[in-house]
Amino acid sequence: MRLGLTLRTLDGATTELSVIDGHFRPPGEPVDRELDTAGWWAVPGLADCHAHLGGGYADDHGDSDETLARTMANAWAQLQGGVFLVADKGGGDRVTLRVLDEPPTTRPELHMAGRFITNPGGYYAGFAREVDQDELLATVRDETGGGATWVKLVGDWPRKGQGALTNFTEEAMHQAVQVAHESGCRVAIHAAAPDTSSVAVAAGIDSIEHGLFITQDDLAALGARGGAWVPTLAAMEAVGNMLGLESTGGKLFGRGLDNVREILAEAPAAGVTVLAGTDLEVPHGAVAAEALKLADYGLAPADVVHAVTDGAYAYLGSDHSFSPGGHADVLFFDADPRTDLTILQRPVLGLRHGEVVVGSIGAD
Repeated sequence: MRLGLTLRTLDGATTELSVIDGHFRPPGEPVDRELDTAGWWAVPGLADCHAHLGGGYADDHGDSDETLARTMANAWAQLQGGVFLVADKGGGDRVTLRVLDEPPTTRPELHMAGRFITNPGGYYAGFAREVDQDELLATVRDETGGGATWVKLVGDWPRKGQGALTNFTEEAMHQAVQVAHESGCRVAIHAAAPDTSSVAVAAGIDSIEHGLFITQDDLAALGARGGAWVPTLAAMEAVGNMLGLESTGGKLFGRGLDNVREILAEAPAAGVTVLAGTDLEVPHGAVAAEALKLADYGLAPADVVHAVTDGAYAYLGSDHSFSPGGHADVLFFDADPRTDLTILQRPVLGLRHGEVVVGSIGAD
């Protein structure tokens, strides 16, 4: 179907475009239907920047056909929630990368990691690739293939009787970043223990995942090079509750979340790109719920909306302009979400490559 649209973006600009064969075209070309969208607000889509489309635990993996089917079902759930951009931060195998071969109208735009990398005993047994420091660089190089654009390191993990320990040295992380960058990939790191974020920032890691104990100095260094922080707050709260609020681990997570609450609002001014991620706690397609968590922890409403829309597109290098020739991806809200963040949970219409995947355009 050939459609005519009016798009009002968050900066207040208004553009008239046609949607023809999955692309935006200049206004004036013949269309089958003019949609009255002038009173709505348009964004390129929501963005989930810490997802695991294939599942996140060892028992989620095994048969490759089942893994791919689960990955596709979760990708479709993201689209139905208005999430048109996903950074999948890896999993227990590389089967999930096969989703990149599927038609774009059945999945979001994807920026993916393959299998997690850790050191011996540094994650759930048998789930990640467990390597010694002298094997790390070869493993990172191997994980940059197959369509991956991210490498995911597990930066820390609790050890019995020792607490949460950082898995890799700063120098090892730094060399891993260099190898990944040479292959055109970025590096994300699981960082929940007290020292890991600071070590990872010093090593040049691109994106800090969780970052419970990130410091103001870390924010300054990360922001100076245009790095990202994905706090995954709902997931971190869930882990703390699972451990028990009065347990040693629960208290550690509580202190970390208190730290996030104290400094999250400062991150954008420091140049850090704050992003929203569902991890394994928020359902696929419901990243708006994590956006509300960012607000609960002090991020300003405009920064929250930026984190889950334009900011994520800019950080991941995705074309998010509404201009002739571009893919017709657009998500509409009937009010400005910056005035009420819950509006992010209620898109009224979404097109992915010109196909309606959220809402309906009704009968002719």
